[in-house]
Amino acid sequence: MKKIIALYRRAKTGKTSILNLLIEFLDKNKKVEENHLTEDRRVSIFYGNKKIAITTWGDNGFELKENIKYFEEEDCDILVTATRTRGETTEILNDYAKEINTKIVWIEKNISASLEELINQTQAKDIQAVIDSLIDDDH
Repeated sequence: MKKIIALYRRAKTGKTSILNLLIEFLDKNKKVEENHLTEDRRVSIFYGNKKIAITTWGDNGFELKENIKYFEEEDCDILVTATRTRGETTEILNDYAKEINTKIVWIEKNISASLEELINQTQAKDIQAVIDSLIDDDH
């Protein structure tokens, strides 16, 4: 069964940075330079016995649809994507989850300007733990 994890918050709150850190945590060969943590991308990674799509775009409907298309084309088991707090992107993701008969694990992006780096690393590890639990549930 396909799974979806959505990291949500308004624009410019660091969702992309967290997901880029997550990419590094799941695949040590996909290092991201610190000055490139805010660059959007779509990546598929084999982790455990699952193929995971991590898509950092998600602040508009077009990009979220492209994320879903990428997830399908890469035939991944788990989609981890950025999305907004509400509106078009959450509607698109909810509709897609209904279409493939799965639930979404919604994770709110934590915000603190003074502790941003620590929070981003911790939250990326938290998402990795969610992925681990989803993989374990399938066994």
